[in-house]
Amino acid sequence: MIERILAGPGEEMLKLQLHLDKLAMVSWVDALAPWEVISHLTFRWEVSLDGARRGYEKFMTRELPHLSYFYAEEANPSRDGYHIHALWSDAKTLYRKEAWAAWFERFGRARIEPVKSKADVVSYCAKYVTKERAWWNVKLQWHRVMALNGTVFALEGVA
Repeated sequence: MIERILAGPGEEMLKLQLHLDKLAMVSWVDALAPWEVISHLTFRWEVSLDGARRGYEKFMTRELPHLSYFYAEEANPSRDGYHIHALWSDAKTLYRKEAWAAWFERFGRARIEPVKSKADVVSYCAKYVTKERAWWNVKLQWHRVMALNGTVFALEGVA
């Protein structure tokens, strides 16, 4: 758990506090998993905040159940509704073109790209996760949760 650093009272300190909280969020998201893929997923229709969440989580459960993910929902800039920005881990066997096709067929446009550097994760957090009133969620595979808790996962009796 990342400890929150408090900046102090005053308007300038409030701005500093917001910046410190953003940095803490970036650090926390980065530590959850080794993020391999970033995806930007839209819906053909105007979907509510809850509808976007349900649609995305159901898609991930059905189509990509082996992935760990962190996602944020963002309001569409030019029409009502929301879209998804997500980081994926455990994606070594993922075929991005197949994931793109499955999302496109069911929901709409998508951009699914490899994470090239930690700067991509930092940029993702700065743009989507730390916005005012941002809604986000995370789902980690069991071995990721164990690693965060400091428990080493090993199969017993395997030579």
